[in-house]
Amino acid sequence: MTIKKLILTLAAALAASAPLAAQDLTLSWDQARRLAIENNPSVKAARAAMEQAGYSYLASVNAYLPQVSVSHSVTRSGDDTSSPSNRWGASLSASQELLNLRTVSTVKSSRIAREKAEADYLAASASARQTLAGAFADLLFAQKRAEVQKKIYGIRQENAKLIRLKYESGMESKGNALYTEALAESAAVSVKKAGRDLDSAQRALLEAMGLEGTQRVTAAGDIGVPEFSLDEADVVLALEKSPRMVAAKKTLESAKERVNSARYYAYPSLKASGSYGWSGDNEFPQDKSWSMGLSLSLPLFSGGPTYHFNNLAAYGKAQTAAEQDYKAARITLAASLRSGYDGYLSAAETAKASVSLLAANEERYKEAQIKYMAGSISFIDLVNVEQNFVDSDLNGLDYARTAHSRKNALEQLLGVPMER
Repeated sequence: MTIKKLILTLAAALAASAPLAAQDLTLSWDQARRLAIENNPSVKAARAAMEQAGYSYLASVNAYLPQVSVSHSVTRSGDDTSSPSNRWGASLSASQELLNLRTVSTVKSSRIAREKAEADYLAASASARQTLAGAFADLLFAQKRAEVQKKIYGIRQENAKLIRLKYESGMESKGNALYTEALAESAAVSVKKAGRDLDSAQRALLEAMGLEGTQRVTAAGDIGVPEFSLDEADVVLALEKSPRMVAAKKTLESAKERVNSARYYAYPSLKASGSYGWSGDNEFPQDKSWSMGLSLSLPLFSGGPTYHFNNLAAYGKAQTAAEQDYKAARITLAASLRSGYDGYLSAAETAKASVSLLAANEERYKEAQIKYMAGSISFIDLVNVEQNFVDSDLNGLDYARTAHSRKNALEQLLGVPMER
């Protein structure tokens, strides 16, 4: 290999291993979502907790299966009147619970915990999705706001030059010239602020995706008013199927099962056991023995004379509290969905109306420029029309952003996960 080829190979290797911070990203919503699924720590932690609960449930099911053990032992003993001797033993033993309602309750509780963990994962995924969607929309609007601020700066810079020329020609006052120059300076400051806001939005999106680095990120998407519909059937379905309601329901089921477990504490249990063994003076003894048995156990005062009754009463109150929490969760979710949808509709209608208002104010501004140059209107009239145009442009962005935010909040309440 020549020196030139070696240098080119090393350069290619370095370029391939360049850190993430040196790369620019242009992401659609689906691309950002996939990156978040792979990297977002809160989603990965919730997924791990869900998988842990699944393994715990599978482990608890083994309580229904026979318990088998094998042992092999040796002991050496002696006294003042005899020489020390060795005693070897080996045994195989098994036991099986035939009746133990507390074991059944434990397995049920583990299953409920697994189902709640699944709901918690979906809730965490929906929450992370809302954060990601908010960060993605913030970046979209920060990009557009930066463009709008640059456009406003250009307009006011041109106006400042025009009014300065008219002032120098004796056709405009000095105060008006200074005022337009001050507006241009203020617009330049707004451009810088929009640039910093854009950098902040890029960092927020990286954080929401679970990525580290300082690379430039561009969001590709639509900043128009998002479409969304919600009827009463959707609300009713959410009260049964949304992750937060499923989690609340599983919490209630868990409380009920703890009451059952406390009640079963006073119930008898039945267990069968058996063993087969060998013993003797050598490592492979020949003397055999076996045993089989049934054990019926009835706890009377294991925790004290009043333990069972007080423990059962305590779990009963915990169940009552869980029932009220579940009821409150249903009321809150239904109210939040209905109010949130009303808020979305208001925001969407306002944003759509602002589009027409922006078009009208832009046309009025163009006409005002012509009239001002023709001497038909005053400088104050021109400035007012210009300000209306600028305000409409910026307000339209804010209205559309609010509509996006209301839609994202509704999707989070409905439990739309990161995978969708």
